[in-house]
Amino acid sequence: MSQLVAHIKSINAKTQAWIDEDPANRWAGMLVEDEAHWADQGVHTVEDFERRELETFIYEGHKDAFGVKGRHYDFDSMTMDELRAEADRINQAAQETFEREQEEAREALAEFKAQITKVIEAGAGNRINALRWMTSSETFYHSQDVEHWVWKQGILFTDYGRELVNELEAVVTYEEYAA
Repeated sequence: MSQLVAHIKSINAKTQAWIDEDPANRWAGMLVEDEAHWADQGVHTVEDFERRELETFIYEGHKDAFGVKGRHYDFDSMTMDELRAEADRINQAAQETFEREQEEAREALAEFKAQITKVIEAGAGNRINALRWMTSSETFYHSQDVEHWVWKQGILFTDYGRELVNELEAVVTYEEYAA
């Protein structure tokens, strides 16, 4: 077995051990252990593999950090040290973006809950009526329209937002789509 395949098997074993710690709540993909697969990708050594992993992390992680994939990089001209430094920068920026988005979601959730209270106090009388009033100017054809409405509130990707989608699916009136 080559050093590359042994390295990949070691990574897969660590991943499997992590999953096994909490199998009901953890999942992950495994790396291909077929040497021919990696050779087709131009990866022949552990260093080639590590370089490829860094390049992929930077390219994909750029979107998490800055909203667009990192198509502008000239990876071939970058040293491993430059790739590691850029990966660290991307990782830090992605973490900052995640934290900012979490704070924005908390603020949006507080605003949404306050809006429900205001609508109830304005005469809706209860939460279900408040939700009906709040969605009455919308046209819903499909559950994805409900998700979109919740997304526009800035809370779709919160536990509350996911529960709200289920609640609204029973509250809103769906229209037939006219072709």
